[in-house]
Amino acid sequence: MRLAIICAMEEELAAIEAALSLTLIAKLNKASNCYAEYQFGEHTLIMVVSGIGKVNAAVTTQILIENFAVDAIINVGVAGSLTRKLCFGDVVIATDLVEHDFDITAFGVPLGQIARMDTFSFAADAKLNSLLEQISLVSNQLVLGRIVSGDQFIDDGQKAVFLHTEFAALACEMEGAAIAHVCYLNKIPFAVVRSLSDMAGQDGQGIHSFNELKEMAAERAALVIKNLLERL
Repeated sequence: MRLAIICAMEEELAAIEAALSLTLIAKLNKASNCYAEYQFGEHTLIMVVSGIGKVNAAVTTQILIENFAVDAIINVGVAGSLTRKLCFGDVVIATDLVEHDFDITAFGVPLGQIARMDTFSFAADAKLNSLLEQISLVSNQLVLGRIVSGDQFIDDGQKAVFLHTEFAALACEMEGAAIAHVCYLNKIPFAVVRSLSDMAGQDGQGIHSFNELKEMAAERAALVIKNLLERL
């Protein structure tokens, strides 16, 4: 299987590289990013740091699709929790994703609905999710649910409550829905795996906890990916 892994930050990709025994095959530099192709057992992995935000994520996803003939794409990283039932190190596997900052409500459509798009949310691949949900973590929860993405770091308890209520979402981040959007247009299976590094401001410590706990959260997400690869 040819599987692409996109992380927004170096810390997230480093955790995956540390968890796996990889053999480097080739590298491609394109649009200011380095795409590294590895052999891992019977699988080929193409791994890249996209940079933060939806545009960076979308550009990276399209480059992967056009240059590497990938069978599926997985976005891996950290996120903010939108519910007090989930906290630091817990992992959310996206059932579907919505761009929460896409706003054309003036035209009478719901917040998050993308103009002239035939779907409100982008559904993750059922086969990948069926494998992911079988994974158990010793010290943390692993749950499936909606993730929302926007070009905002959410560090506001009221905004977190709003996103949870408005979208019935469990976590928020800044890239997943853009990756899902591009995969949807190209008919490429995808999954999004996010470990929680902060409470999105619900505890008044969003930025502090993100800075303190992002490596721990990245390691939890990397562990999930290692377990997924062993099941493919």
